[in-house]
Amino acid sequence: MMSSDLSRICFGCEALGGTDWGKVSVRDIEEAVSVALELGVNFFDTAGVYGLGLSEKRLSNTLGVKRHDVTIATKGGLAWEVLKSGERATITKNSSAEAIKKNVFDSLKRLKVDRLSIFYVHWPDKTVSFEETFGALNELQSKGLIGSIGVSNFSNTELRQALRLAPVDFVQVAANLLEPSNMNSISETCVANDIKIVPYNVLASGLLMGKFSGDEEFPKDDRRSRLPLFKGKTFDDAIRKVDQFRKLALRDDLPVGFYAVSQMFKKYPITSSIIGIKNKEQIRFFEELI
Repeated sequence: MMSSDLSRICFGCEALGGTDWGKVSVRDIEEAVSVALELGVNFFDTAGVYGLGLSEKRLSNTLGVKRHDVTIATKGGLAWEVLKSGERATITKNSSAEAIKKNVFDSLKRLKVDRLSIFYVHWPDKTVSFEETFGALNELQSKGLIGSIGVSNFSNTELRQALRLAPVDFVQVAANLLEPSNMNSISETCVANDIKIVPYNVLASGLLMGKFSGDEEFPKDDRRSRLPLFKGKTFDDAIRKVDQFRKLALRDDLPVGFYAVSQMFKKYPITSSIIGIKNKEQIRFFEELI
């Protein structure tokens, strides 16, 4: 599938791993995958670390034979260790050539495909040279095991370094109306080098859906219990900003969540936005943007 044919909404499959988002129904997410396909979504984003492999396995099983007809992006360069049952795994960066090759082969196996449409380096690893990391990716791509090489959470400087070593086709960056991150600088590099931008966290972990009051307390198994954005004055300030966005959205007769995502498309040269989907109602909410 050509990148120009990608749906503008990319189905984010982190919650499909079953961890870090509080109580979620895997069955509901799997049902949402089927609805997304019906609506025209052909772009799915996962990672080896999501659910420690479960997200990839469940996505493949849910898509069935259609996994060969859509674009599945996955990520590697992270290693994990489970120390005690029921506790969070210890996650470490490892983008050595050996680790990257293992990540690719493990993802191929879990996704039940012969080639990964897009493989991102999940986070830059300061302990390994980019020459080693991207040399391994070039080798894997030359063997037909990777379609496109991507980078995630790289600064503009790191992206430029990577571009000297490999043909980077996709960039993932955390960005939303509340926290635009380094989108401005990285957008210039991407446009100049014909790189596709795929932002994630465009709804600020659900905050831009306008469903929070500021009084929420999140359980330990929900990452929002650990995020600074959802604590104290920062949380209160964010709630006020969301209310301002809500007023702007009302001028166009739009829900604030839809407005938040559509504005990102207007502000930046985005190919597709990753939306973490937990049920079929959520993917239908964004149907007009697909």
